[in-house]
Amino acid sequence: MVLPFLASSDLSPNWNTCSFRAPDSAERSRRAWGVFRKLVSLGLDLNSIDGEIPATFGDLRSIQTTDLSSNNISGEIPQGIGNLSKLQILRLSDNKIGGTMPASLGNLSALQTLDISNNEISEQIPDSLGNLYGLEYLRINGNNIGGAIPSSMGNLCNLSALDAYENRIKGQLSGFIEGLSRCSSSSSIWYLRLQNNEISGAIPSKIGKLQSLIRLNLGSNSLSGPIPASLGNMVALSDLDLSSNSLVGTLSEANFANLTRLDSMDLSHNLLTVNESQDWLPPFQATEIRMGSCNLGPKFPAWLKNQTQLSHLDLSSNGISDAFPDWFWELSLPDLILNVSYNHMRGSLSNSIECFWTDIVDLSHNNLEGFIPKINPMLSFLDLSYNLFSGPIPPAMAAGTDALAFMLLSDNRLNGTIPSSFCEANHLQVLNLANNGFSGTLPDCWNDSLALKILDVSGNKVSGGIPETLGLLPRLKSLHLNDNGLSGRIPSSLQRCKDLVTINLGQNRLSGVIPRWIGEELSSLKVLRLRSNMFTGAIPPQLSLIASLQVLDLARNYLSGALPPSFGNFSSMISIQNGTKPVLGEEATYYTESIVVDAKGLQLNFTTVLSLVTSIDLSGNNLSGEIPEELMKLHGLHFLNLSNNKFSEDMPQNIGAIGQLESLDLSGNNLSGRIPSSISALNFLSHLNLSYNNFFGRIPSGNQLRTFIDPSIYVGNPQLCGPPLSKKCPGDAASDIPAEASQEEDGDEDEYGIIWFFVGFAPGFVVGF
Repeated sequence: MVLPFLASSDLSPNWNTCSFRAPDSAERSRRAWGVFRKLVSLGLDLNSIDGEIPATFGDLRSIQTTDLSSNNISGEIPQGIGNLSKLQILRLSDNKIGGTMPASLGNLSALQTLDISNNEISEQIPDSLGNLYGLEYLRINGNNIGGAIPSSMGNLCNLSALDAYENRIKGQLSGFIEGLSRCSSSSSIWYLRLQNNEISGAIPSKIGKLQSLIRLNLGSNSLSGPIPASLGNMVALSDLDLSSNSLVGTLSEANFANLTRLDSMDLSHNLLTVNESQDWLPPFQATEIRMGSCNLGPKFPAWLKNQTQLSHLDLSSNGISDAFPDWFWELSLPDLILNVSYNHMRGSLSNSIECFWTDIVDLSHNNLEGFIPKINPMLSFLDLSYNLFSGPIPPAMAAGTDALAFMLLSDNRLNGTIPSSFCEANHLQVLNLANNGFSGTLPDCWNDSLALKILDVSGNKVSGGIPETLGLLPRLKSLHLNDNGLSGRIPSSLQRCKDLVTINLGQNRLSGVIPRWIGEELSSLKVLRLRSNMFTGAIPPQLSLIASLQVLDLARNYLSGALPPSFGNFSSMISIQNGTKPVLGEEATYYTESIVVDAKGLQLNFTTVLSLVTSIDLSGNNLSGEIPEELMKLHGLHFLNLSNNKFSEDMPQNIGAIGQLESLDLSGNNLSGRIPSSISALNFLSHLNLSYNNFFGRIPSGNQLRTFIDPSIYVGNPQLCGPPLSKKCPGDAASDIPAEASQEEDGDEDEYGIIWFFVGFAPGFVVGF
């Protein structure tokens, strides 16, 4: 539908699906726009309009209000829009408008509200915006705007609110803030949000003259220097966010003396030190105090004693080595979010915590000890991991907890049996009991009404079988039962858990065959780790049906037979993984998936980069036959370990096709023939072991192989010769490397040289685990 022929000037919301299209002739355009020359208000928000704003839009000289927000409009803001001298309100937010902000916007002398937020606008703010002396509300957030805020915008003495967060704004604030501070009557600005940009320099001291400012958000920038003392004079200030900068200096009571209306304060993640006396009582009653990494320690801040309205308190990473004072647990703080993690808190938790009406409690990474007390039934999140808690979990701890969704108790000294009351926690999504001393058997009371998505009981002393009722958990995504004493078979009921992404049952005493239904039913699986058990029989070829599988670890079992050629069909190992999305998706917010991969002769613990890892480890079994050529299709495979089996025949000649390979271990087999020259094309290879086979002939050289100077990686192959072995090959006296071999290697380098395009990928593994 053509905009000029719209019969109504206000068609919002959701009037129809239409688009901006120009009339098909100049005459029709003139007549069409003539109908609207006296149009005062145009409201087309919340429709599905696409296309561009017509260039002739600037002919609507009588227009005062235009709202085209929340559509699919693209293109740029037309220059002609500067002709609309009567325009007071312009809303173009939540579209797909790109390009720059036209300088002609500075001609809109009557403009009071300009909202172009959440578009794709780039470049910098034009100086001409400083001519909009009547402008009251400016929203440009959620774009790609760069450059500095022009000093000319300091002329906007009527500006009440500026939203410019989530852009790429650079430079300093001094010109803009100093301009506002010079307004004849005090600036009327009360709302300034510039967080998530690239603003640098110091916070101007003149900011203290903005006495009307209620909300100041400068978080997540590159600000440096001290917080100016003048900021403490902003008596109207209610919301202060200076987090995640590089601010330095010491804050004292004087910095807060006049902030009587302060309701929310975030100073976390700077280089600040807060120096307050133990008897100081703040003049404000805040609902949110976030002071992570502010060097508040070593004492627990006593000034919190009069903060009775708190809903969010973050004291993480402050070097506090004190015990919780009794008065803290006696505060009546409903729905409190409490984070005191990464400190050195000591002592035990008071039984008063049962009456502490909190919503979220994170006390992880401290030195808290003693028994875990009962918790309030309204608690939804509890993280006590990485402490020194001991003793058993209270038997009825999870019973009657209607809100409990996350319970993280890993890496303590807890013992006893795992309470069956966890089966009664209907809303529990994450249960992490890893690395404790729990014994006995796993609860066998799970049912299909439970919301459990992640169960981690790894690193304990649990024995017996895997309970059949685990298969009744319809939402289960991650199951870690590794490093225990479990025995018996993998229960067939687990095939009902269609959402399973991770199965880690390694380091147990499980037996029987690996079920074929794992490949047939669990199509979402990314990690299958069954190493160091007692599984027998052949590897089921059905595992290759799992297109998403990235980590397959069946090492150190009693598996026999051939390696299925269909393993060359693992889609996630054929393509190069380049995403950073967590393996578990949104659940990773409160639980970090962690998998140990035996590679490069080391045990590598992958967490944050696990989504990028691809690995096959079948070592330490009784597999025989040849290594299938089909495996060479796994171009995205990083780690391959087939050592200590009974593989025979030649190594696949096109081994160099696995271009991302970083670790290759084929040692301890019966492989024979020459080592393929294509192995020199593995440019990312940093670990190689071909020892104890029956290879013969000259060891290939060139490219990455020049870095492998340790002869032990070829030991046990008596017919091999050439560097790095001391044994010389026939003809070495005439030439260290025969011409034929040299030419062959040069050809390989040309063929696989393009792999260096991805050279930046490998360092991610160095820092990621």
